[in-house]
Amino acid sequence: MPTRTEGNAPPDGRVVWADVAKGACIVLVVLWHVVVKDYLRIDWRVGLPVPGAWGLLGEQLLPLRMPLFFAISGVFAANAVARPWRVSGRPRIARNLYLYAVWLLIHTALLAPAPGFPTDRATHPGELLAQLTVTPSNLWYLYALALYFAIAKALRRVHPAVLLTAAGALSAVAATGLLDSPGNRGQVYQNLVFFLAGVHLRPYLTRWADGASTRRLAGTGAAYAVGLAVMAFAGAQRWPGVYLLVSVLAVAFGLTAAARLARHRVAGPALARLGRRTLGVYVIHMPVLALLDRLLAASVAGLAGPARALLVTVYPVLLTALVLALSLAAHRGLTALGAHWLFDLPRRRAHSNPEGETMSRIDVPALPDRTHVEEAARALSGRVVRTPVLHSPAIDRLAGTRVLLKAENLQDGGSYKMRGAMLAVGRLAAAGHTGVVAQSTGNHAVAVALAARRHGVAATVVLPVDAAPVKVDRARAAGARVVRAGTTVEERLAVARRIAEVEGHPLVDAYDHPDVVAGQGSASLELIEEAARRDTPLDALVVPVGGGGGIAGACLAAAGTPIQVYGVEPVGCDSLARSLAAGRPTPVAPAPSLADGLRPGCVGDLPFAVARTAVRGVVRVDDDAIVEAFRLLLLDLKVLVEPSGAAALAGALRLGEMARPSGGGTEARPSDGGRQLTVGVVLTGGNVEADLVARLAGDRMTVGVAA
Repeated sequence: MPTRTEGNAPPDGRVVWADVAKGACIVLVVLWHVVVKDYLRIDWRVGLPVPGAWGLLGEQLLPLRMPLFFAISGVFAANAVARPWRVSGRPRIARNLYLYAVWLLIHTALLAPAPGFPTDRATHPGELLAQLTVTPSNLWYLYALALYFAIAKALRRVHPAVLLTAAGALSAVAATGLLDSPGNRGQVYQNLVFFLAGVHLRPYLTRWADGASTRRLAGTGAAYAVGLAVMAFAGAQRWPGVYLLVSVLAVAFGLTAAARLARHRVAGPALARLGRRTLGVYVIHMPVLALLDRLLAASVAGLAGPARALLVTVYPVLLTALVLALSLAAHRGLTALGAHWLFDLPRRRAHSNPEGETMSRIDVPALPDRTHVEEAARALSGRVVRTPVLHSPAIDRLAGTRVLLKAENLQDGGSYKMRGAMLAVGRLAAAGHTGVVAQSTGNHAVAVALAARRHGVAATVVLPVDAAPVKVDRARAAGARVVRAGTTVEERLAVARRIAEVEGHPLVDAYDHPDVVAGQGSASLELIEEAARRDTPLDALVVPVGGGGGIAGACLAAAGTPIQVYGVEPVGCDSLARSLAAGRPTPVAPAPSLADGLRPGCVGDLPFAVARTAVRGVVRVDDDAIVEAFRLLLLDLKVLVEPSGAAALAGALRLGEMARPSGGGTEARPSDGGRQLTVGVVLTGGNVEADLVARLAGDRMTVGVAA
């Protein structure tokens, strides 16, 4: 029987130090609430200044907790800021505001019977309306996330230096107390700069964390301590800019400490796991703490002698651990009961792929940064096959250039779709999901089924009624539940969405998903690296296009290089070509084609956002060209690929033909100053029916192959 992957293994595609930072922050948030809302209200009657020491410690961590939390949140949101509003607005703005409103109402109801518990609560409709709009409650983090993201996206074209200066000035003024800041409004003012810093300075923050050392930890810790001392002894907390400066030092220390803790064999995995589950703790812990305060405070205050002396020292730690454990248990229980609406919007679009945790969402790997494809390649190392790169002199002669072929038909599951599926499903499994849903014409479904089996989660895949039997059989053999529905993407998506909503499992889209795009891009990255290792660097990269996940990943892999990326589409199934011409994703009614994997009807939103500026051109090929490429690969290289994969070689041959003087085109040139150019081709899959192989290979060869 398959089992879940070990909980302490770094989940695919995630930045462990960032999860550790989040885990540490949520611990500090709960600890602070334990100290000020429960511990310091108990009459300990001890001669030692222990309660005061705990209160002082909590105050010294104020410049660290939320600034670090928001800096990490900005890092996670950086890629989403560049996406269209219709893609990022719902999961980043609507979802957080929805969760804020739902849990504000829940807190108001649950805390009403505990009027003595010191926390913000509305006592009449006017106060509730104010908390919902302009005076955020103790759940203000969710409120601020939505507001900050909207600001970052609306002002994304403003120079970061100008934006950060303005936000820093707002933070500095708010810290002086000059602004009217009822409730937690002052916190909203002060922390915007840290979210924007995470968005705009993510590469620098990442490099800072990657270079964390013991010396840097000591240096940043000392600087933070000096800043705290200056504020304490000089009374400088409300001096303009001082609190902001100390918070910056605290964030530098926090990033360094998180990166160091991430390397610890025990603390690192534990905090990272907690960091991926912060939403449940954040929204649930206050009612849990209020309940424990009512149940335990009187009993604890009644203790005497050594028991009281011991408990006064360790009580905040014990109660914090108990609150965390009960909050996590409540989150798991509510999710198991199907109350997903408490942690996510009731209806979810397929491409948003929510994880059930707003504060655990991370767009790594994500668009449009090449580093995310590199991170995906590292995460997938040893988990998928590093497929060979093939070369044929006969194909070189036909193409008029050197052609290197990435044989992803030899990948686990028979296609490069395994890369994106392993990344996406692994991440969801690590986040606590017990199942996933997917739809595709076949290869993505097979890949998701295999990835789900490896990660110990259930998989339901929706395939068209006319799906290739070999793909249906492979998905079932991997343990997936197979549902057959319709013949179009829209029909399959409708069924997949219903299943996902009823069962509470996330939908892993075949191409409109950042993890899938980055995973697919790792194949192109390996091809680029192998070509460079052979001292034949690529000049062009040719990838077949269905929904666009593969070519988007190729564009990311080639970003920052002179490599030109070309897409290949079957004639009559050219959504990408038409979308590039129209400037927006444009659906087509797919014509019949042997390349069944290249007939989605419309390129995805996320792939198009990358391809629209990064793709050099799109080549259209007919079935005859695909068949010739199929036979050439089979007879010359003894490589069996499906027609969708062979389309890539057909496109490369067409580019070579167009570059010849009589070819009628100038999209590619077989030479450059006497140097032979090198074209990389991704053979995306090899799941093909035996009878189709016999039919395509049985006719007389029409292309010249060297004996």
